This record gives sequence, C-alpha cells and structure tokens, in this order.
Amino acid sequence: MTDRLFIRLDDDEVTWLRQGVMPAEAPSQTGSLSDLSEQAVDCQVIVFVPGNDVGLLTAKIPPMSRQRMVMAIPFALEEQLIANIDSLHFAFGKREDGSVPVAVVADELMSAWLSRFREAGIHPDILVPETLALPLAPDAWTILVDEEEGLVRSGALSGFVVDLPNLSLLLQHSPDTAPLPQRIHLLRRMGESAPAGAISDLNAKITEEAYRFDILSILGGHFDEQRTINLLQGKYNQEAGIDRIWRAWRIPAALLVVWFLIWISAAFLDMTRLSQQSQDLEGEIQGVYRQVFPEARNMSNLRVRMERSLDALRKANPEHMVGFLELLDKVGSDLQSAANMRLISIHFRAGELELRMEIDDLQAFEKLKARLIRTGLSVEVQSVTTRDSRVTAHLEIR
Repeated sequence: MTDRLFIRLDDDEVTWLRQGVMPAEAPSQTGSLSDLSEQAVDCQVIVFVPGNDVGLLTAKIPPMSRQRMVMAIPFALEEQLIANIDSLHFAFGKREDGSVPVAVVADELMSAWLSRFREAGIHPDILVPETLALPLAPDAWTILVDEEEGLVRSGALSGFVVDLPNLSLLLQHSPDTAPLPQRIHLLRRMGESAPAGAISDLNAKITEEAYRFDILSILGGHFDEQRTINLLQGKYNQEAGIDRIWRAWRIPAALLVVWFLIWISAAFLDMTRLSQQSQDLEGEIQGVYRQVFPEARNMSNLRVRMERSLDALRKANPEHMVGFLELLDKVGSDLQSAANMRLISIHFRAGELELRMEIDDLQAFEKLKARLIRTGLSVEVQSVTTRDSRVTAHLEIR
C-alpha cells in the first residue's frame, strides 16, 4: 500500500506527517517544502489548505451533464460571492438530493499554492480545505479549537472557519448553519481549556475531547478521500493527473524495460549462435573445396575460386566438363532433398561421378538411391557402412 504524506500549508512554513512509516499517533514535523522533496517520492501527497481561504457552498441546479454543470454552477452561486466569478476556481463534490456541494477558492491562491510545490519538486495528488478532514459524526458538528479560531465541519462536505468570540453568534444566525445540530463535538488541545461561553448558548449537547498532538495529526487521522472535495479539478488537474498516471504505469513501464532488455539479450544470443553456425558452415565448405582441389592453399573467396577452377576445367576438356555438369545437374536436386545428408567427397573420371556421403539411416539411403535411378541414372553401390547410427556410402553414378 502506498504511503500517504499529509501536508498542512501555512504562509511561511508547513507541517507534515507521513502515514505508513511513522506510528499512527506520531507528531508532525515543521519546516520548509524543500525539506520534503525526498519524502514525497513514492507517496500519495495530500495537502490541507487553510479553511478560511475556501468557501464551501451548495448549488441547487437541475440534473445535467458535468460539462454543462461546470459552466452553470458559477452563475448559480454568483449572488453569494463577493469576488468576480472569473477570478475564482470552482471544484465540485458528488450531487446529493438535487444539490451539488461546491468549494470556491481564488485562482490567485491556487496558483500560488501550486507554485510553491513546483519550486520544491513536489506534485500534490489531493488538495482539500482542512475543514473537510475533521472527524465526522451523524447529527453532529465537529469544532476544532485552533488558538483564536474554530474549524467547523457541519456536514460531509460543508464547513467553515470562525473567530471563537463570534462563534455562538455565527452559528445561530448564519444561513449555512440552519438547522443547528443536536450534538457538537469540541476538540481542544490537551492542557488548554475550552472557549468559555463560545458555544454554551447553543441548544445542543456538547462533548469535549482533548487531542494529544497537533492539528495535522487530527486531520491526517480522520481524512477520508471519499468524503471530501479535491480542489485539483479542471485546469488544475493536469499536473496531478500526469503524476498519478506515471505512478500507475511506472511498474508496467519497468516491466517493459526488463522485457526489452531480455529481448535484446536473446537477439544477441541468436546472433552469436548464427555466427557460430556460419563459421561451422564455412569450415565445411573449405573441407569440400580441399577435397575437390587438394592442391589449394588459399581459402579466401572460395566461390570465386571454385568458379575459376571449373571454368579452367571446362576450357581444358570441354566434353569432359559437359559430362560432369550434366551428371551433377541430374543428381543435384535429389541430393538437396535428402534429409540430413552430408557429402564427404565428389570425384569425376571417365564419365563416372563418385560420391561419398553420410546419411541418417539405411532407409533414407535406399530412398535416395531409388530417386537417382528414377532419373534414368545408373547407380552402383561400392560400399555401405554403419557407425554410430550414421550410414556412410560410396556410390558410382553414370
């Protein structure tokens, strides 16, 4: 299973926690993004951005294709937004009950966040508001106390950030918070007291829990990829998509490289084997040439030398040579068709062709002899011997 690297962005420094290497409740570390370059390798990188920089809204639109929805939602939310919709980035969650949860963030902020990661050589896979990583319970809100702020998760894909002194007022009068929950789960740092009077006026059952480590440990421990809105959508999805594709295909790519190396090695071995066979064949050719021309010393360009020698023989005794070539032409096709037959020597004298050969067995020899006789040749067997499952024969053909 791939390790997960959780990163919580701040203006200057970042905190991070690698899940899978460290114990589940290990404290996070703080430093610069450049310190994370090596740790981010082979990890799913999940980034929590400040909740007060991301608005979580709901758009009520009729069913339509995602492409049309991308174009319609900004106009459906335009009256709820202060900034121009052209300067904002909209990311969507899964439609439920005729409404679509939407995360809204300034394009300028998205570009600045991703630029910091590019400079550090890190490619985030998921970018989410920190409010959507808080613990989630049915019929309850979760409020995490962070110094003078409260991170509030009011639903699976809803939440906000509020100043603690104004928490009670906001919860009672914000249209995003109606109806109020039956229970409130309050998280505070161990050793610190809950905000006095901040939520005591609410008609809800309040349960408090002190967390031991820092906020990132809470966010990383409760993050659920299926219950969040990834801001890396649309034009911001390309870089993360390429990185995910690479991670998905790097093992097949490595196997392809290994297969290619094996193929190259096999091709090299085949070339070596064929080269050895070529050398063996060249040796046999030289052996036959020496038998035909015992006085030969130079073994280079054997084909040319053979043609020149035959031409000289033809000129010295044309009739004799014609007889030799005619006989050789008649027996040539039958000799070539004989399986596993190897010529040892060829001699021609007084109109007779003497052949010495090796062949697999007596049956193959008899078949060859019968084929030669059917061509109208006179075939006389001078000798036949068998040794090591091979037959050596001496024929006279006229």
